[in-house]
Amino acid sequence: MVTKYIIGHKSPDTDTTCSSIVYSNYLNRKNIQNEVCKLGELNNETKFVLKKFNVEIPQTKTELEEGSQIILMDHNEAKQSIDNREKYKIVQIIDHHKFDISTKEPLNIRAEAIGSTCSILAKIFFEENVELTKEEASMLLSAIISDTLYFRSPTTTKEDIELAKKLNEIAKIENLEEYSLEMFAAKSDLGDMEVEKLIRLDYKEFNFNNKKFGIGVMETTNPQYGINRKDEIIKKLKEIKKNDNLDAIFLSIIDIINENNQTIFPDEEVGEILKNVYGAEIKNNIADLKRTISRKKQIVPKLEDFYQK
Repeated sequence: MVTKYIIGHKSPDTDTTCSSIVYSNYLNRKNIQNEVCKLGELNNETKFVLKKFNVEIPQTKTELEEGSQIILMDHNEAKQSIDNREKYKIVQIIDHHKFDISTKEPLNIRAEAIGSTCSILAKIFFEENVELTKEEASMLLSAIISDTLYFRSPTTTKEDIELAKKLNEIAKIENLEEYSLEMFAAKSDLGDMEVEKLIRLDYKEFNFNNKKFGIGVMETTNPQYGINRKDEIIKKLKEIKKNDNLDAIFLSIIDIINENNQTIFPDEEVGEILKNVYGAEIKNNIADLKRTISRKKQIVPKLEDFYQK
């Protein structure tokens, strides 16, 4: 029997990790041989969720045997995926992001404009009347909370909220708001993390009309932690920009509670971009992007529009 490898995106977060694990369980019920692979170290929020519900952390695998069948969870763009992806055969994608992919042959895709990939998985379970365990429902619910910032993000849909309520009938988490704060506190507990790791915790590269951007996001209940490390962040951003041959790079610090965005950038050129695209107020290499808190729904689309013009 051929093994299907379930691959989440680089810089694995709660949604990509939990969706991969729960979908693996779904395939196991159908006697489809599979294996979950993570491409990097989990963030503290995801570790917190898996530990709370006694779920084993997936193995890290960054290379597979050539020709292996892979299922992409919570992503589809090559830059966010396993290296040398062209060596493998994509057989399925489940995702809630925009698409930028071309394949040699047809494949199964489930994609929806919804708050998280785990919302899509919840729908699959409910549509097919497949029973969810308490642990599975808890993981799906945790990922919806994470990706929607407990329904604060503009990516949130009414369906996400309804699915969360339905999942909690199984998960039975007494106080969801309190639980969300525990999750976000775990994500915000970064200690003395080295600065490059901090920048790359939730980092993705994008191409806007041949302009190569690196965009990091730090979602936190303690934005001052990032602001206090501004000088070393700027130094490292300059290094990454040069070494990775980027046209621009920045790190958006998202205050989850107050729903605002302070973006640290490395040089005047990037500052001008932020000023022109977002109308940001600039001071000491920090751009105030106000309530632009979603990379997927707000940060990236505005850059796409700007460079298309």
